[in-house]
Amino acid sequence: MDRFTEIVAFVEVARRRSFAAAARELDWHVSAVSRAVAALEKRLGVRLLQRTTRSVAPTEAGRTYFQRCETLLGEFDGADAAVRDLGSTLTGTLRVSLPSGFGLTHIAPVLDRFLGAHPQLRLDLDLSNRFVDLVEEGFDLALRIGELADSQLIARRLAPNRQVLVASPDYLARHGRPRRPQQLAAHECLIHVGGTFPPGRWELVRGDARASHDADGPLRSNNALALLAACRGGVGILLVAEVLAADDLRRGSLERVLPGWSTAARDVYAVYPSARFVPAKVRAFVDFVAAYLSTAMPETGRKARAADRR
Repeated sequence: MDRFTEIVAFVEVARRRSFAAAARELDWHVSAVSRAVAALEKRLGVRLLQRTTRSVAPTEAGRTYFQRCETLLGEFDGADAAVRDLGSTLTGTLRVSLPSGFGLTHIAPVLDRFLGAHPQLRLDLDLSNRFVDLVEEGFDLALRIGELADSQLIARRLAPNRQVLVASPDYLARHGRPRRPQQLAAHECLIHVGGTFPPGRWELVRGDARASHDADGPLRSNNALALLAACRGGVGILLVAEVLAADDLRRGSLERVLPGWSTAARDVYAVYPSARFVPAKVRAFVDFVAAYLSTAMPETGRKARAADRR
């Protein structure tokens, strides 16, 4: 049995936590999968999978080996696909789930570029803040912001991001600019309902320093764009994803408040069902978004890093 076959079998079993499920995915007999994994463990001289009558789980060595091997197999598949897709035209429909605020603010305005480059491709976008089940609901991929739940989905980090405090120049002229997190108690705050933290609980960091604030104010909403509009209008201070506020910060319609402080990282990810056999249309869209985001916030990113060093 060749080394590549052993690795393929092991990766599928580790991913699906089942010899039978791996055999179905690979269209092999279960005994062939079992022999391949056993041969791999014998060759390496270490147990990679812990087997019981009810479950299969990677050992510590197995988890480390799985991560390396999955990346390796993904590179092989990517190399094959890159050559296979040279000169080909992307066709069919691509179903993508996007967070509503992020999708409307950053992705929708530049979709003409992507569709113009691939005129025979159709996009089906679902703009909502719910975590869709990609497999059950038939989505090709999703873009998500923040900490990802542990799952069998493949995640690719597209851009750094965090939540920052912003306010309009008018609000700051009327109410003053807080210099310490404790001074937020004297300000009107706009509350995002349905975020990572409990509504109104702002957990801020600056290097090793930590600060918590129970925010209160005149407006609460589950829609970040509504809160951004109110913030521009001078209603109060808002804690919002930096990627959503980037354009306003660049134009000067909003300014950073407590610029050295932010939440911990809540990065932007693309998630899809498998690292293997990724359709060309999925790779093309993910690469497009990654390239766009790399240039979408250079100015605000530099300002934030400079503020963090002060």
